[in-house]
Amino acid sequence: MKKNTFRQFINIVLILTLLFNTPIYSAELDANNSSSGAPTVEAESAILMDAKTGEILFEKNSTLRQYPASITKLMTALLAIENLKPSDMITFSEEAIYGIEPNSSHIGMRVGEQITVDQALHGLLLMSANEVANGIAEKVSGSIENFAVAMTRKAESLGAKGTHFANPHGLHDDNHYTTALDMALIMRALYNNEYFLEIMGNFTYEIPPTNKVNEKRYLAQQHKLLTPFGDSTLYRQDVIGGKTGYTDQARHTLVTAARQGDIDLIVVILKSSSKQGMYEDTSKLLDYGFNNYEIFDLLTQDEVISTLPIYSIKSGKLIEFAKCDIIASSNESVLINKNIKLRDLVTNISLPEYLEMGVSPGDVVGSIEYIYNNKVLARSDLKVADFEYASSPYTANQPTKPLITFPLSSFLTLLGILVSICVILIIIIKRKHKKRFKHKKLKFSKTLK
Repeated sequence: MKKNTFRQFINIVLILTLLFNTPIYSAELDANNSSSGAPTVEAESAILMDAKTGEILFEKNSTLRQYPASITKLMTALLAIENLKPSDMITFSEEAIYGIEPNSSHIGMRVGEQITVDQALHGLLLMSANEVANGIAEKVSGSIENFAVAMTRKAESLGAKGTHFANPHGLHDDNHYTTALDMALIMRALYNNEYFLEIMGNFTYEIPPTNKVNEKRYLAQQHKLLTPFGDSTLYRQDVIGGKTGYTDQARHTLVTAARQGDIDLIVVILKSSSKQGMYEDTSKLLDYGFNNYEIFDLLTQDEVISTLPIYSIKSGKLIEFAKCDIIASSNESVLINKNIKLRDLVTNISLPEYLEMGVSPGDVVGSIEYIYNNKVLARSDLKVADFEYASSPYTANQPTKPLITFPLSSFLTLLGILVSICVILIIIIKRKHKKRFKHKKLKFSKTLK
C-alpha cells in the first residue's frame, strides 16, 4: 500500500513538472528563432546581421561557398582606405588596363593615365570599374597577385574564414569565392567608416580631365537602393552603403548597409536569379529587421550594481573597515526580437561576498552577464568605485558562491510546482487518515456487538 502511494505521488509530480515547463520552453524557442516570421528569400544564400554586434538575425545558407562577383570591390576599397591617402596619385599600367575581360565594367582608363585615390574609389564603388580595381591593387601592394594575398589575409583577420580572393575586381576565377556570412563581416569593417559613407552618399560624381583625357568622366551610383534616379521605387533613404555584383557564374549579388535610428543592419544576397529579386530580397530583410527588433539598453557605464564590504584581517578575524560600490565598466545594449522581454533574460552576477584590504578603485572584481536561451547577449566587467568608510566594524561570514538571479517566469514555474506538491501531499495524508479512521470505527463497532 505504501509503495503504491509513493509511486502515485512520483507520477503526479513528474506530470506536473512537464506541464509547467513545456509551454515556457516552447515560448522561449519560438521567440529566439531568428527565422520565425521572417520573409521568404529567393536567393540561394542570404544573411541579415546586426552591424554593431555581428549578431545574425536571419540566415539562409550563409556559410555556403559562392562566387562574389563585384561585391569583391568592398574589400578592395577597405584596403585602399586603410593604406592610401585620398590625394595619392595612381598611374595605370598596361596590365591594369588590359588585364580585365573586354566587355566587363570599366570607365575607360588609359595606360599611363593618372587619377587620385579619391577619384579611383568613386570609380570603383559607384561604377564598379574593373581596371580601377587593378590600379588600386598595384598602388597598395605593387602587383595584383600580392594584393589578392593581402585581401585574403585581411578577410581572415575579420573572421571571414570561408573566403579566398584571387583578384581585386571579382571577375570569375574558380579560386575566388566567399560566403554570405563572410561578406557581411567585411561590410562590418566598412559601414561605419566616414570616408566610405561619404563616397556612398554621392548619387553622381565627376572625374575632371586628366593627363590623358580632355573630357570629364561622369559616374552614377549603380546600387538601386542607394539612388533615387532610374527605378525610384527601389530607393530607400535608410540605405547608407553597399555594392552590386554580377557574373554568369555568381549570378546577381548584393551587399547593403542600412540605418534607422540606433539600429544598423547589413544584408548580403548571393546567387539571386534576377536583379529585381536581389533588391526585393534585400528590402524584405531590412524591413523584417527594423520592424521586429529593438535595442534594449541593459547597462550604463558606472551604473552601481552592488555594494560590498572591505575587510581587514585582525587576530584571525575579518573586520570590516569600509564599503565600496561595484559599478559596470561599460555601456551595454543589445538588439533583440520584440517578442523577448527584459524579464525573460537571466542576469548572472558574479561577485565575491566581500573584498580584502588593498583593493583600489578601478580594480575588476567580477562580471555581469545577460543570458537568453543559454546564449550570452551582453557582458561587462564589474569594478570597484569609491569607498565609504563603515561606522562600526563587525565580523564577516565566509564568502559564498556567485549570485545568480533567475527570470520571473522560472521562479513562478518553480513556485507552482512546489505548491502543487504540497497540495498533493495534503490530499494523500488526509485520505490515509480518513481510511484509518474508518477502519478503527468499524473495528470498534464489532467489539460492541
